[in-house]
Amino acid sequence: MKKFLVLVVVILALFTIDHPMIKEPREKLLGEGVGLLSSASNVNRGPAASMARNRIKSELTLSETELEYLEETMQTDEQLQLFHTRYCRSKDLNLYFYEDRLNKVCDITATALAERRGK
Repeated sequence: MKKFLVLVVVILALFTIDHPMIKEPREKLLGEGVGLLSSASNVNRGPAASMARNRIKSELTLSETELEYLEETMQTDEQLQLFHTRYCRSKDLNLYFYEDRLNKVCDITATALAERRGK
């Protein structure tokens, strides 16, 4: 019990002391940890969103800005669902896709979401 208490005190001291000898390695270690966690979270993309993105890329000729918008908007299945609800069901104005191109994107997203629900 004594060893555990000493360990807790040492860990708390490492996180609260702002001496340069302790502060710099602590910030470096925390920065690496946060970087590792953020890079791990970027890999976890939804299967329906990935499928929809790939089908849209293959079926439509996209400009660079449309491609960037597509990558940002359809990263996860939840974002795909929000896109579909906002632009396909509610018919909100989309600045990147409109008329026939938006209808094609909506068909692809609806298919991807239906396949996700079917699995």
